Amino acid sequence: MDLDRRLAAMGTTSPDGQAVAGSGSGKTGDDSNFSFGGADKTPNNGLTFGGAGGNGAQAAETPVQPGEEAAYQGAYDLVKARRFDDAVVAFREFLTEFPFGRYAPNAHYWLGELYLVTEPPDPELARQSFKLLLDQYPNNPKVPDALYKLGRVHFLKGNLDRSSEYLNRVINTYAGHPAAQLAQDFLDQNF
Repeated sequence: MDLDRRLAAMGTTSPDGQAVAGSGSGKTGDDSNFSFGGADKTPNNGLTFGGAGGNGAQAAETPVQPGEEAAYQGAYDLVKARRFDDAVVAFREFLTEFPFGRYAPNAHYWLGELYLVTEPPDPELARQSFKLLLDQYPNNPKVPDALYKLGRVHFLKGNLDRSSEYLNRVINTYAGHPAAQLAQDFLDQNF
């Protein structure tokens, strides 16, 4: 139900993350502004991208490679259609073809999210995807969301100390960000 609510709240966006006229942008409960638990209404909102080589430098000027935008949008369309297994395959293929492309950080984020909703869920692959985003793109706007999700993943895996560490890191480093409030709420409810 939570996944359906988040997908419905996403509305329609252009590949650069801008809401298209008529798209849904209303808040949805305590996960407002979240897609699959991230702090954006849309998968591309606030996109800034790491540079080639994965050095973590912000590179908003990183040009979109030929075919990259269409490949990313195709993978994301599978998410909107709730074809999660197909979306996993499409995002993996996207990252094989465009490993340091403009949309690579978002692809890592979405893979992490997808590994948690596919059957059976795979928290370890989700952890690896979120960790790749942190390691390769430490200044990306999705970092607070990835930290929050890592806290949740470690909780699922039974590693409560590590979970608490990630959740507190979101709170202490990104105070005021929606992910920080979700982290605090999660800590209050589970620790």
